Amino acid sequence: MTNENDLKRGRTALVDGTSISSLVDRDKREVSTRLFSDPEIYQLELERIFAKNWIIVGHESEISEVGDFVTRRLGDDPVIVARRRDGGIDCMLNVCSHRGALVCREEAGNSSVFRCIYHGWIFNLDGSFRGAPFKEEMYPDGMDASRLGLRKARVGVYGGIIFANWDESAPSLEDYLGDYKYYLNLIFNKVPNGMEVLGPPQRFVINANWKTASEQFGGDAYHAGQLHRSLGALTGGSPTNPRDWQLHAPKVSTENGHNIICFDLGDMYRAISGGKELSPIEKLHILPPSGVPPEMLPEMLQLLGEKELEFLATTPPGNGGIFPNAGVWNMHNPMYNGVPAPFLSFRTYLPLGPDKFEFCMWVLVAKGASEEYRDLMRRSTSFMQGASGFIEGDDAEVWPGQTSASRGYIGRQGTLKYWTLTGEHKPEGWPGEGNVHAGFSRDDPQWNWWQRYFDRLEEKV
Repeated sequence: MTNENDLKRGRTALVDGTSISSLVDRDKREVSTRLFSDPEIYQLELERIFAKNWIIVGHESEISEVGDFVTRRLGDDPVIVARRRDGGIDCMLNVCSHRGALVCREEAGNSSVFRCIYHGWIFNLDGSFRGAPFKEEMYPDGMDASRLGLRKARVGVYGGIIFANWDESAPSLEDYLGDYKYYLNLIFNKVPNGMEVLGPPQRFVINANWKTASEQFGGDAYHAGQLHRSLGALTGGSPTNPRDWQLHAPKVSTENGHNIICFDLGDMYRAISGGKELSPIEKLHILPPSGVPPEMLPEMLQLLGEKELEFLATTPPGNGGIFPNAGVWNMHNPMYNGVPAPFLSFRTYLPLGPDKFEFCMWVLVAKGASEEYRDLMRRSTSFMQGASGFIEGDDAEVWPGQTSASRGYIGRQGTLKYWTLTGEHKPEGWPGEGNVHAGFSRDDPQWNWWQRYFDRLEEKV
């Protein structure tokens, strides 16, 4: 049995003596199902993953004006994300430095200061301590205000998305995203003025472990034709036809555990054009990339290079994961009338315990888009995603079952199996970086996600 001092020195094992390394078999490519429900593992994740990696907390268009703020969670810690007076963004622990009460209780708003309702301590927009009631009477010998500010995380913004990280020694956000930036640019930086959110994020709680969603969004296309048969009925997709479910679409995995599936749009264009061969520019005029209304297409054509435009017209980045707990969606799917419609979003799976997470999804559109197009993006995204969507409705039926099944004495002895890999097969002329897995969709990106997960859980990075 490992004692408490051993755990504090290195935490190489759980309290019952199980080594962390034994929870994964890197040779057989199997992962213990115990990871979906174990409370001790959850605490290690908060310490080694959510406190040391870049985690999405919002979008800069949510807090566009000085004093704008939103309250979110960074791991299981409540935070305030606010626009400072100098225009910068801060992410602060939403816990009063006096007696540990929540400082800000609203989900969003605009304020000049943050005031704790418990004893009335006041903090500036940058989290610094501003004052307290009866300060001279309560603290006649003075107080060191420099020690009383709200704890602040590092903040980085990419493609308008706000990331935060508690770890001062972690690599920069740019380095953390690495090769993945190329694909993010084609999703969120494809028009000169960027994207903005369509209102507040959709948020709801799912009774499942956060990793059930995160590892699936780590590149699992294999489930689509089986679990999402209701979507197939709408689109004409057959569960037995791999092409209907993008099972031959190239996948990309990167060093830090990020991944993306790049959808082959050939069949969609052939259906729209009646089989006529189209140039990349003609394709983009017929079906502008998600979030870009037709009238703003010339701006995109001027911004991007020839290779990027051809990529967007033929095999654009569609959906994928940002390690550890986020995902992006960028694609077209038929609406109820059968006409392809765009949807563009990013989401996070925020842990609320070993058996519960909050699903948080933002819908985006190009800044300056018409109200008509903005309404289309709202309707099309909600039709497919989120609490009312075809896709998430199916997924949210599976994730809780995975979690509850892992709690039993026998169930937690099982393994998740990632036995088949496509390997590195980068198509000739592929413009992006990372490991490209062209061919039938197998387990490469998901297995890469788990390897990065265990590297961090075992503190090998």
